[in-house]
Amino acid sequence: MLIFRVIFLAIAVCLGASQALAEVRNVRVVGNGAPTRITIWTDTAQDPRAYMVEGAAGRSVVLPLRGPASERSGTGMGGVPEWAVTGSELRFNLDRPLMVTRVLTLPPTGTATEHRVIIDLDTVSEARFASVARRDMRQLARALTARNEAGQRQEVAALKPGVAQKKYVIVVDAGHGGKDPGALAVTGKKEKDITLAAALQLKELLEADPRYEVRLTRETDTFIELEDRVTLARNWGANLFISLHADAAGRDSVSGASVYTISARGESRIDKEASKNDWEIPLEDGTAQSITGILKDLVKRETKTHSAEFAELLLPELQQAGPVLRDTHKNAGFYVLLAPDVPAVLLELGFLTNRDDANRLQSRSGRQKSMAAVKRGIDRFFIQQEKLLADRSG
Repeated sequence: MLIFRVIFLAIAVCLGASQALAEVRNVRVVGNGAPTRITIWTDTAQDPRAYMVEGAAGRSVVLPLRGPASERSGTGMGGVPEWAVTGSELRFNLDRPLMVTRVLTLPPTGTATEHRVIIDLDTVSEARFASVARRDMRQLARALTARNEAGQRQEVAALKPGVAQKKYVIVVDAGHGGKDPGALAVTGKKEKDITLAAALQLKELLEADPRYEVRLTRETDTFIELEDRVTLARNWGANLFISLHADAAGRDSVSGASVYTISARGESRIDKEASKNDWEIPLEDGTAQSITGILKDLVKRETKTHSAEFAELLLPELQQAGPVLRDTHKNAGFYVLLAPDVPAVLLELGFLTNRDDANRLQSRSGRQKSMAAVKRGIDRFFIQQEKLLADRSG
């Protein structure tokens, strides 16, 4: 599976004994603390994990770098007064408790040569910061210990990338179905029928491309439990999971598509649901028990990052197909986003309470335009994953 090849290559680089020099080319902090966004430009790909730290020196957010970097520092804003690169870490000092809500890693696009790391922060209580910081500092210590001892660990060397699948497995989930009709359109159409029609059209588009194998969680008007939808995707070895829905609002003027990825609250449910449904993250046989937890945590973090990356690549394509909400990329704890090792998004195609959206989504041509946009987003996502794999293995 391509995603896991990328993940394990990232782990090997993170924990490997030899480290290439990293160059932090630029840092920008924007916002007022609620929220604040940090953007980092580097010459090499970085890992999607930032740690909240609290100690005698105060509060900070630490981004471990993939190797030593030239020392530099600068000023920020929005609760982040200053930052500094020291050794193999980039540290952002905080003047108030701020929570890391999302970390994105983006490869170069167009003619750009820099990789980007985006860290989103938001206001949180002192007690909440202290609680998360205690957990993060333990995880950071474990990760650094594993990195320092990696040269002596043959178990990590055993994590060799396998042979990529000939096709990417895309699982398309038509929301609702059977006894669950979903939202009702102003035109009288049911959400479950619109999502199924869209899923079948997306399947047709994707299967015309030899790169993809497509599985549908339902192909008829049947009801599928939420946990079964996720289980099916994992059993099929999904590289990407897309759940299709149509929204409803209290005002008929609200229109446009939106994309959801996992929220922090949703993340807190993953381990419980994984244990309940036997969603075990596969690791190489012989992996030492002492690093199993670290590797599984990295897989979950990388999965969350890939989900967000796909959402960001999908949005500009959706904008070409029809209206989108202003706050287009949202976070939520929807059950279908809880797989620990399958990148997943929930796509709201529009608002059935808006007549224009409803008419667009109940017409084959309107759905086809949206599904063509989704297909282009999928293409962009896997092209970037292939490039990332080539960069890391080269």
